[in-house]
Amino acid sequence: MNGTLYIVGIGLAPGQITQEAIDVLRGVGAVFVEEYTSMFEVKPSEYLTKIIGKPVILVNRRELEEGSGGALIKAIKEHGSAALVTVGDPMLATTHSALLVTAVEMGFRVKVINGISIVCSAVSQAGLSPYKLGPVATVTYERGGVLSRRAYDTLLSNLSNGLHTLLLLDIKDDGGFMSVKEAVEVLTRIEDEVKLGLINDDLAAVFESRVGWVNQVIKVTPVVRPPNLSPPSVIIVPGLLNPVESEFLKLIHGADDDLLRRHVKQVKLFLRNP
Repeated sequence: MNGTLYIVGIGLAPGQITQEAIDVLRGVGAVFVEEYTSMFEVKPSEYLTKIIGKPVILVNRRELEEGSGGALIKAIKEHGSAALVTVGDPMLATTHSALLVTAVEMGFRVKVINGISIVCSAVSQAGLSPYKLGPVATVTYERGGVLSRRAYDTLLSNLSNGLHTLLLLDIKDDGGFMSVKEAVEVLTRIEDEVKLGLINDDLAAVFESRVGWVNQVIKVTPVVRPPNLSPPSVIIVPGLLNPVESEFLKLIHGADDDLLRRHVKQVKLFLRNP
């Protein structure tokens, strides 16, 4: 063992970085940051430079994936340690898992410094029970003429068990982020193909924009009528709602009572064991 690689999450917005993360970044030999897997309320590299008081090196997707994190490995060999900083929680991106595996195979120590993740935050902000969250899926753009059905199929499977579904939104090849309207268009296209009657005006969705930021916005509307929200955004389609969840959605997020009643009836149509 001749060095350590840290993967450090800094949360979703300034103020969410932990003291542990700050201490590691101040003491590590070199600090790298990637800005492509999610957006931050301010530019992460500039924010970190002010927080830790030393330069931060920006790395892109190609350097981490195609280059197998070569710059970080080199820095560990030169300085004894290096850290890769990510927005949110670091291990929600498979790229970073692969990087850790590579580092271990090369004989380095690895340590993950967790940050506040969008998965926990989105469900918590919505006021929905985490115990009822089913598998998470990403709504993706059409690529190579193929439109993936995974998000739709995951939603269908979760609702058949009365579970909530968190839908993350894709990142464009040029680095832009999918909007909630684009995500609904994808789900509607799939609905038009499969014709199961899942995506319609009776199914409610919690649309969340810039979770954890000072301008966070959360709206509850029919899934086919998404609000105009700025990225980064996520969508939660609730499963069956208990009274506490329903009251939270109505009182905190202004959800329409009739919509929630229609939503529960819609979910029950797809329940595996009604």
